[in-house]
Amino acid sequence: MKKLTFVIALALMLVPALLYAAPPGCSWTGDPVCRYSWNQADGLPYHQPGWDTCTANRGQTLDKIMVWMNRSGAANWTDASPCLSTDTFCFDVTSALTGQGWIIEGTNIAFGECGELDPGYGYTQHVGITVPCNAAYGYHGPIIARVEYCNNYIVCDASCGDCWDPNIRSGVKLYNADTLYVNVVLAALHAPTILQDSIAYVEQGLSAAYVTFAICNPDGCSEHPYGYNITSKGHVGTAINTSGSVTVPAGECKNVYGVLNASSAAVCTYDTLTILAWTTEGGPYYDTCVQIVHVIEAVPVPMFTVPVVTILVLALILAAAVFMRRRAISRA
Repeated sequence: MKKLTFVIALALMLVPALLYAAPPGCSWTGDPVCRYSWNQADGLPYHQPGWDTCTANRGQTLDKIMVWMNRSGAANWTDASPCLSTDTFCFDVTSALTGQGWIIEGTNIAFGECGELDPGYGYTQHVGITVPCNAAYGYHGPIIARVEYCNNYIVCDASCGDCWDPNIRSGVKLYNADTLYVNVVLAALHAPTILQDSIAYVEQGLSAAYVTFAICNPDGCSEHPYGYNITSKGHVGTAINTSGSVTVPAGECKNVYGVLNASSAAVCTYDTLTILAWTTEGGPYYDTCVQIVHVIEAVPVPMFTVPVVTILVLALILAAAVFMRRRAISRA
């Protein structure tokens, strides 16, 4: 009976070692987990466990944000993971879509880059996903993100598996991997986006002060024509009402201008310019913004800057050399 009891006790002692033994060439001292999955950090609906979805246009680049970490032993983790020490991890994304023209890359931490993490610490990972221009409409995937162990040779190794899966934090099941499907949709006729400075400064006395707006084409696959209208309140010079059109190449921006007459405007005068830009291929698809303009004192242009003085000195030296040479020739 004593022998049987001893055998049972020995078997019970060996069970954890058998259950949690790392594959050959790997070591498990920490526990990898996706703290925030594909859409969770973006504020979009997500599924844990399960797979996430998002939408994109042809030519669009998504910036998906994930957080991966080494699980800690804090009280809000209720699973019994035995791997709660410092370990070396990496993050990787795999998908057959990369062979179909999709670009999937780590934009702040390279995929497969190994790094040591203490328990409870993690990294914010940005994943750039660019949809090719020939992508069919509908769902594409899977795109699988994994937090992985680095093996004994400090190489990112998916075959090392996971010490404990899932990890449960505050009742939520978290895994070391998550899956995303991208739904490619037809863009809303590629409505433009407008970029501007927070405030535009105009020098007093300028009769033609250019205030810049950038009209951007979000379609990374083809150019599109846009119409625009720029108006001002008339606090700086006569009120303007400027209309025009511009064709913007795929994924690029072009500048358009509102021109104010500040020749008689007082310093510290404020005005506002409003721009409306729209697609001329159908609508209503548009963007609009308001630009604050502030009149400041004219900045005097210094006549004798360092470059100017340097050039003048060189010119004087050369002139003196020529003069002295001529005198030496005349004396000879």
